[in-house]
Amino acid sequence: MSKKTLLASLLSLISISAMAAQSTSWVYVSNADSGTLTRYQLHKGQQKLLPQGKVDGLPSAMSSVLSPDKQHLYLMLRSKPFRVATFKIASDGQLIKQSETPLADSMAYLSLDKQGHYLLGASYGGDLFSINHIAANGDVERAPVQVSHTGKRAHAIQTDPDNKYLYVSQLGSDQLLQYRFNPADGRAQPNSPAFVNVEKEAATGPRHFVFSPHASQNGKKYLYVLNEMSGTITTFVRRQDGTLIQSASTPSLDPAIARNMQRGEARPTVGELPPSARPRIWQADIHMTPDGRFLYASERTSSTLNVFAVSPQDGSLSFINSVKTETQPRGFAIDNSGKFLIASGEKSQQLSLYSIDKHSGKLSLLQQVPTDKGANWITLVE
Repeated sequence: MSKKTLLASLLSLISISAMAAQSTSWVYVSNADSGTLTRYQLHKGQQKLLPQGKVDGLPSAMSSVLSPDKQHLYLMLRSKPFRVATFKIASDGQLIKQSETPLADSMAYLSLDKQGHYLLGASYGGDLFSINHIAANGDVERAPVQVSHTGKRAHAIQTDPDNKYLYVSQLGSDQLLQYRFNPADGRAQPNSPAFVNVEKEAATGPRHFVFSPHASQNGKKYLYVLNEMSGTITTFVRRQDGTLIQSASTPSLDPAIARNMQRGEARPTVGELPPSARPRIWQADIHMTPDGRFLYASERTSSTLNVFAVSPQDGSLSFINSVKTETQPRGFAIDNSGKFLIASGEKSQQLSLYSIDKHSGKLSLLQQVPTDKGANWITLVE
């Protein structure tokens, strides 16, 4: 074989390997009722989810988050004693349990700062958030850097894309707390003002939120808050000092569905709400495609995914359509190419894999695969 032919063969193999790597992602699904993490390969070329096994012995497995270097997965176990489990991610996607660390309370939401040096948790039942340092080996350190008590029902916590500011949604007081974040020591100090009200009406229930990946043509950056009880998404402009100013409120349900529902109520930490005359609005999760063109939100009572176009001019939302999905969809995820969406349902024992139309944002069902009971959170490694 000539050197030229050998070189061509090597380049071909490298190209094939690179394409294979790009077409494969690992998918981890938290199943609270079964106490498991189910694992899948998302083969983008085949447009399929391929089951790869599971990890058992994880009671009330819920919120999870991936380290920026993609080496560790952190999983909240919302059974007493409340703790976070740290897993090392092997090259074949298998999870190797590394440690467990007690946290200040039961955390409804986990995230990491953008450097991956601190674990952030928001506690719905404890009305607080906590910040814990992550050691060099990936373990979460036991002594928290900070525990701050909030108003009622803290629900989600994230730093902004620049890692300078931190926000906490308060479902019970209809506010977003806003902080200055110091990535050097992991501490958060209240910004001025320390909070913003989400909407004029009471009992909106701000839950999860998402940042626009880049500025719109008007030069502004946005934060979108999904309101659990009101059936709306509130749009905020993010100013340079980290403070938020409300820009718009957009109905987030199909009108044909919304007209038969009533405003939701904050869920108790134990037990269920009493029966109601009409089904209650109960929104859950919100995500945006990486290019910022489309936004998706889930509603649990109607078991729907609601699709929106995001204006490149001013970040405003336009409703596209509503898609029936898995029963009680608490969590879903979008891959980093923006071509696939994976949805789970707390009352379903299967996942739905959708393709995302790059022009319209509409979802097309590709596949449904089994998972365990109480599926609620999805994390991708790509």
